[in-house]
Amino acid sequence: MSDFRRVFLKRIGIAAVLTLVAVTVIFVVLRMLPGSPFESLITTGNLNEAQAHRIMALYGLDKPLWQQYLLYLRNLLTFQFGYSILQSRPVWDILAPKLANTLVLLVPALITTAVLSSLLGMVAGWNRGSALETGSILTTTALRSTPVFITAILFIILFSYTLDLTPAFGMRDITATPDGLGATYLSVDFLHHYVLPFTVAVLYYSGDFLLLARNGVVEKQGSEFLKLHRAKGLSEFEQLLRAGRNSMLPILTYFALRLGMIFQGLILLEVVFGWPGIGRELVLAIQQQDYPLVQAAVFIMALAVIVMNLVADLLYAYFDPTVSATGGAA
Repeated sequence: MSDFRRVFLKRIGIAAVLTLVAVTVIFVVLRMLPGSPFESLITTGNLNEAQAHRIMALYGLDKPLWQQYLLYLRNLLTFQFGYSILQSRPVWDILAPKLANTLVLLVPALITTAVLSSLLGMVAGWNRGSALETGSILTTTALRSTPVFITAILFIILFSYTLDLTPAFGMRDITATPDGLGATYLSVDFLHHYVLPFTVAVLYYSGDFLLLARNGVVEKQGSEFLKLHRAKGLSEFEQLLRAGRNSMLPILTYFALRLGMIFQGLILLEVVFGWPGIGRELVLAIQQQDYPLVQAAVFIMALAVIVMNLVADLLYAYFDPTVSATGGAA
């Protein structure tokens, strides 16, 4: 068996174990929460005790915990997320459009900042000690260090309330009723609402890619292959291109990891902008203790992290032959 195949099988095994741990933690934490999803309905008189018990039996919540756990695992393995307790609709029918809204916002933002920040980081690293290097590092580090909801609130105050350039909340005008993907995601109204959260997401991610690209070029500047290219008469720009190309592996790996963790930290971005994504839906479901909805949303997020970690590991093992099956350098 080749080294790469051993790495592949080992990483698949680790990913499967991590997935089981993640879904188990989700199950346990939800059952430890005080109260039940029906408590507020009983308190307000919309549901009596007998009706609440019948609904709990319908969802299997009256069974022993180990039976609930096995049923939960079986449903996740078959991607049967069940019905929302409070919305009485299939969970996937609720989450699918929310997931699409989140991906439409965050994936283009991540790709944009990866390309622009990496290019800027390479130029900054090639011109060490310049005002460009100092200014870009200070600016992007400040943006990365500031909680994203603070930056979002500042942008809303400046661009929505002070300059009145963009809407403050939502994904479209409240009177709009788009029909189809084109009308939903390509209309002027959508773009008007999109620009502000998109810009905040781009700025939030920029520091990571800029520093990775800058450090990669700085490490390559004194290398033998660049001295050879210089001796061959290549221009400064051509040397920068070759140094940047040889420092791409950490950036690609980080991009894969960040793509998996795309939901983390940006749930608050959706909450602040009122963006109808999966993160905002998760927050509402937790408040209402809607178990099936919370379990499915967190499972999708955890699965994304684990799968993209697996992709990053395999990319490293494929492109860097010094990585051994034990996970370290050979």
